[in-house]
Amino acid sequence: MNWKGFLSRMLLIGVAFPVLGVLIFALPQLHHLGFNIVVVAASVLGCMEMVALFRARRIPTSAIIAPILAATLPAGTYLEIMGILPAGWMLLWLPAALGIILVRAVLFPEGKKLAEVLAYASSSSFSLLYPAFFLSWLVRVSSLPRPSLCILFFLCLVFGNDMSAYFAGSLWGKSTRLNLPVSPQKSAVGCVAGFVGSILMVGLFLLFVPGFPPFSLGLDICLALATGATVMLGDLLESGLKRSASVKDSGIVIPGRGGMLDSVDSMLLTAPLFYSFFVLAGG
Repeated sequence: MNWKGFLSRMLLIGVAFPVLGVLIFALPQLHHLGFNIVVVAASVLGCMEMVALFRARRIPTSAIIAPILAATLPAGTYLEIMGILPAGWMLLWLPAALGIILVRAVLFPEGKKLAEVLAYASSSSFSLLYPAFFLSWLVRVSSLPRPSLCILFFLCLVFGNDMSAYFAGSLWGKSTRLNLPVSPQKSAVGCVAGFVGSILMVGLFLLFVPGFPPFSLGLDICLALATGATVMLGDLLESGLKRSASVKDSGIVIPGRGGMLDSVDSMLLTAPLFYSFFVLAGG
């Protein structure tokens, strides 16, 4: 058991949750403006770390335009739920943002060799989308009914799964490791514990917050299992990106956790699924 790593994670949660609690419950004004500013900042930092991963492999990538455009995805989503931008704005803006990257790459290469243009356009476009596009769905969660509870529930599902999987996998997972190329330490025990952690979070909410989540027990369990799967998949995808770049951590922004991508990876695929589940299931 890596107690140092476990304690670092617990310390991070012990600091992050009170801060997020203040933003979510004490400062819910203007559709949780404070919380959504944090999401925008995380999108920009995550984009910058993605740029650094590409550059670690000597792949030319936009270090200025991509982070600026990345900020517009969650920021624009917030303006949409505020009613300042029309609904469905991303259907127009997202291709426009990618077009800006392409124009910058092809028409203004600034000394880059023509052979590098394709790599620059591809890596910059990916950096623009990951993680900002996925985090923009977390902004949408703040537009759901009972938004404070929805945001807290989302975070508890993610961190409950993550901590359960880490703790059980570290203690009892050695003999059941899956030996995945992107994450050799992942174990079957850890995966099962992650799903159990998600279900436990649902149970705790049903116990302490009557009527929430606002679904049948069957749908509650489906949500727990679905988010459990996306939490793990998001973590594996980010691990694969780091290994491809031959780096251990995506950055050094958060003590004990590495970079911003290391901290939000589990949320990225979970956010659109969580929001869509609440909308389609009538939450």
